[in-house]
Amino acid sequence: QTEVRAALAAARSVAGHGRVHVMFQPHLFSRTREFAREFAAALAAADTVRVLEIYPAREDPIPGVTSHLITDSLPRGSYAVSAEAAVGEIAAMAAPGVIVLTVGAGDVTAQGPEILKALGEKAGQAESPHG
Repeated sequence: QTEVRAALAAARSVAGHGRVHVMFQPHLFSRTREFAREFAAALAAADTVRVLEIYPAREDPIPGVTSHLITDSLPRGSYAVSAEAAVGEIAAMAAPGVIVLTVGAGDVTAQGPEILKALGEKAGQAESPHG
């Protein structure tokens, strides 16, 4: 959670009065169980957060441990039913001056290019006279 807090502090300093949107993927069930509230507190510095399912790496699921442990304590956050849904939601909220971060381990690392692609499509639709 220290790294999350540092990333958001840096984003806030760059964004100034602009908005900061985050796509977050927790790493490991055990870590999520242990630090869910701390992650939520760190992520609260963002304007909006979409939380993906836990990246399990080497761990088996732990009953009752899901990303909802984080989102339940995060007023401006919500559980993302899929990475694709989160990409679409974040791209829809993005505008000039907005900072978008992908934070975490696992699949979330591949979502930056997907967000850029969605933003490019959004820009193309905005420029199209038929869009």
